[in-house]
Amino acid sequence: MKDCLSTKIPIKFDGIVIKATTLHSSHGVYVLLNDNQPDNSFLELLTGVRMTYDDVLAGLSFVQATKVLVEEFIGSKLPMEYKFHVTGGKVQAVDVISNRGADCQCYAVVDSNWTRLDQFGCFEPANVGFRQDDDNEKCTAIDFNAGKKNIGPVKKDMYLCDDVPRVNDCLWKEMHRIALQLGKSIGVSIRVDMFVANDQIYVQEYATNHMNGLRHCAAKKDENNCIDSCFLGRAWNEAGGPYGGISTSVPGYLKNYHLKSTSEMCSLIDDVVTVMPQVQICGR
Repeated sequence: MKDCLSTKIPIKFDGIVIKATTLHSSHGVYVLLNDNQPDNSFLELLTGVRMTYDDVLAGLSFVQATKVLVEEFIGSKLPMEYKFHVTGGKVQAVDVISNRGADCQCYAVVDSNWTRLDQFGCFEPANVGFRQDDDNEKCTAIDFNAGKKNIGPVKKDMYLCDDVPRVNDCLWKEMHRIALQLGKSIGVSIRVDMFVANDQIYVQEYATNHMNGLRHCAAKKDENNCIDSCFLGRAWNEAGGPYGGISTSVPGYLKNYHLKSTSEMCSLIDDVVTVMPQVQICGR
């Protein structure tokens, strides 16, 4: 990282985000606010402590990170995060992370109409069993009794939110459009992550293995007034297995991307960014 960065963050940036590429759930992630001090330390927004580049390097070394991404940070505080689950050409659910980095950071799941889908708690898979009507068909069982006892955080120290401030309708509609367009381009079931800063939408990343497959918190009542914790799985199956849809062709410039050197990857990203239009939305 020292080969790419000086001791100061460029003045044109609000800050930078440094993240290890092989980790998840904010492990190996540092958000440094551009409040340059004489000691070359920065306020790290996830922990609220001041850090230098050497502190970050020590932390990355501790988690054995071998490759990192350095991104521009937008704004002066951690934004709300929205994670759109797109399957079968529809937004099936949206995860919302509120107050990231604060004492009361929390997690919620809503549908496109902002109806809460997490009101029944979270569901964790138990063992692989067999369907009662077909002894030869395996399925993943849900252990409701064990789940009732495991009422800890959804993700690390994030409990389910009591209330979540709703994003304005214009931004909400545009985020749906972006998520659906990207889902169509990718083909398979995908989680499209975004955040909003200064009334502008930023696409953050994609994920195909939500919460590492350990749990989900989306459920709703079915026509028999029973809790349906499997509607996301049915949408996946209906879209087509084994990936919840049919994968589209990889663009030519991304083929063998994993075989490229770091400098080649950066050059490719720079070339793509220069041709992407800047979209102004919601009257801006």
